[in-house]
Amino acid sequence: MDNRSVALPSNGQRVLGFLAVAGLEQRRDAVATHLWPAAAPERAMSNLRTALWRVRQAHPAIVRACRDSVRLDDAVEVDYDQMSTQARQLIADDVRHDVVTALEPDRLEADLLPGWDEEWLLIERERYRQLRIHALETLSGLLTARGLFARAIDVACAAIRVEPLHETAHAALISAHMAEGNRTEAIRHFHTYTRQLAAETGLPPSTHLADLIPEIDP
Repeated sequence: MDNRSVALPSNGQRVLGFLAVAGLEQRRDAVATHLWPAAAPERAMSNLRTALWRVRQAHPAIVRACRDSVRLDDAVEVDYDQMSTQARQLIADDVRHDVVTALEPDRLEADLLPGWDEEWLLIERERYRQLRIHALETLSGLLTARGLFARAIDVACAAIRVEPLHETAHAALISAHMAEGNRTEAIRHFHTYTRQLAAETGLPPSTHLADLIPEIDP
């Protein structure tokens, strides 16, 4: 909005976090129920009114509230929306060059509202995690195809940091190493992942992963 930091109490932060993730206009009773599920409806609505009042005290133009609904002001930019949009564009078949070059992989490594312990957030956090992994894997493949191997490797490593056992993330890294001509790196990583997977799950990698390195002895 006006590019200044605004200090908010914890309940105000929770309301803004919910509105940012949920998007669009939300019914007041739905917001209150999600944020204070253990409270009686009247108490939850009272908590919401207090939180909204404190948000408006901190900055009058962050939220727009009427009798039955509440939403973020149209001028509020939400990083979560921006990154989700870019991630979906990457995964789409008609991905544009500017999307590939503009995406910031480091931002896709971050969890949604890390440190928050909110029941309503669990499904959204997992959905966003899966979206981030697939976007990073796709980006690594696109960069590999364009011969940008160093960046492709970095992005594949970012996907692995999001989910260390996600095989397709490791496949993206091995593919980038192979395309660059670094077979020893590809083989080393294959065996490292094989040991990690066996230690944590007792499972071997799929034959598809081994097939990425023709000379490998799984």
